[in-house]
Amino acid sequence: MKQLALTILAIFSCLLNYAQSPPERVAEKLEKKPIIFIDSIRVDIVEMQKYNADQIAAVTVYKDSVTLGIFGNTTDGVVYIETKDFSRKRFINYFKSKSIEFKQLLESLENDNSFQYILNGKVLAENYEGNLAAIDDKIFRSLTIIDKKELTSKYENTSKDFGILIASDVPENLYDGKNKF
Repeated sequence: MKQLALTILAIFSCLLNYAQSPPERVAEKLEKKPIIFIDSIRVDIVEMQKYNADQIAAVTVYKDSVTLGIFGNTTDGVVYIETKDFSRKRFINYFKSKSIEFKQLLESLENDNSFQYILNGKVLAENYEGNLAAIDDKIFRSLTIIDKKELTSKYENTSKDFGILIASDVPENLYDGKNKF
């Protein structure tokens, strides 16, 4: 559904841009297409449409002069899509680098299925992968592991065995749409 919405939005914006352009500018602009990356791999629009909305953690559109300069004047922008699986791997590796206890617990359990992530006091129920993957050294403050007893008493969560309490600052550019939080 999300990929359909993105495609429709792209087509609609193109139509609006071309509607009042001289014919020669229309022909020039039709050759320019956004460059699409999924999980750091360049793909075409056909490949992008294979993904369902429930697989996507974050979408970022770059149209700034620096990005366009990198890719030349042959594109209208760059779309970077990150899947939930890719985001999960990123934040797990990041947290392992920040906490030896997290790394050891994760390795002993082989996965994070029994973890309840809690970001700045908010229990993350679903679609949280993009939020956790947005945490970096600029905003990360701490990671604390709590056991099931404390998780149940403080957060009323009985379905998971461990709580992973992550404290961070709020990204400066949160409201500019650059980070998910």
